[in-house]
Amino acid sequence: MQPFKTVISTNDLEDEIASQTAPVANSWVDLCNSLSGFQPDQLPPLVAARELESVYPLLHALSRGSLTDFFLRIAALEALVTDARSPLAPTEVAEVLYWLNDAARDSVIRTLRESGWLIYEIVGGYRISPAGQFVATVLSFLRTHARDGDLRPTVEGIDYMIRLGVDPIRQVLLLRSRLEDLRNVMEQARSSHSEVILRAASARIAEALELSERIREVLDHVSLDMVEARRVAQDIHELLSRLHGVGSDLHSAITEVGRQYLHLVSGLSTSDIVTTLMQLPVEELAQAARSSLHPIVRKPVFVLPELLGSAAEAYLTRDVAKTKITDWTDPPEPESGITAANIPEEIERLLDDLDRLVALREGERLSRFLPNQTAGESLLRASLLPLLSQTIGGEGVAARLGAMPLRVILESDGALVQASSPLSEVSAGTIEMQMEVTNE
Repeated sequence: MQPFKTVISTNDLEDEIASQTAPVANSWVDLCNSLSGFQPDQLPPLVAARELESVYPLLHALSRGSLTDFFLRIAALEALVTDARSPLAPTEVAEVLYWLNDAARDSVIRTLRESGWLIYEIVGGYRISPAGQFVATVLSFLRTHARDGDLRPTVEGIDYMIRLGVDPIRQVLLLRSRLEDLRNVMEQARSSHSEVILRAASARIAEALELSERIREVLDHVSLDMVEARRVAQDIHELLSRLHGVGSDLHSAITEVGRQYLHLVSGLSTSDIVTTLMQLPVEELAQAARSSLHPIVRKPVFVLPELLGSAAEAYLTRDVAKTKITDWTDPPEPESGITAANIPEEIERLLDDLDRLVALREGERLSRFLPNQTAGESLLRASLLPLLSQTIGGEGVAARLGAMPLRVILESDGALVQASSPLSEVSAGTIEMQMEVTNE
């Protein structure tokens, strides 16, 4: 394998050098360069953002690097937290992170120490720092956000802020923004007249309405002294009521769209009708289509003798096409669809091993017989073994397996036993010779 080569263009190299040599704005005073004549202390959003200044190093350490580094860094931190031993000797760290090779483990440990999440003490060893504990807490919250959707973490965050006695105005504003955006999306879906979009929107709004009771319960705990938060909470109550109405309108729109489709009975389906129509000749379908275009009530026809005689004369003098005589011949002999060349090598090896058991007239454990070459071939063996002792006649691999005097015996408890590579465990059982039945 050839080593990877990194190619950097001249422009990229110049941009990187310029970025390294350019002065970095990394202070509160440097914000003046980005403002239009204002001071940072005069803007409430910037003042509120400055409260998160201490969190910046943690967020930077959390997101820097590639996605692979992110996965390894988070998995290693959570594995050390789960171990619950503190401090950890280097050998114990290697035991916890056994799933990493030496180079990757050293790189991850070095990154955790540089990020400030892991501390090394000469006396005890490695210890998770308070910053690392905080990051693990944030990750658990983000994992809940990814699993339960967008609204529930916001609602539970409001409840947590209220129980701490802190004004949850920012979380309440965020919740109102989410619900307002959801209402606009629902309105657009209702105007789309598309069943797919309507059903997707209905499922999304159903998730939000399931949390409506929880939202109302949390907002009821907003105290009266939190004036701004309580005013926004009233707007959220009105939004929830409007969302309930939009949900009913979506169900009505789905029902109205569903009336445009043909509802079949007696076990028929649209696929059955299409399959039947595809078997009919094109001429018959065309005739049915032409007849359907005729008016229900025809206009009265006035018969004139001259026109009737002309039509009869044209009919009698028409050119009659000669019917082509069909030449009936016997079809060719069918070719055998199964040849030795068409049997895969994996099945040939399975048949050879079964022939060996028949020749030796002995059985073998499944833990020794199933594993062979690769995991795919082992799975193929396990899927073909049930054909043993299934007499189906004919020719081919299935018929050959059914004719063998072998059978598979599985233990009734369903326990798993250790198997050799490439499998780790298989069901307990054996392949045995069938009992010969005599006249006695």
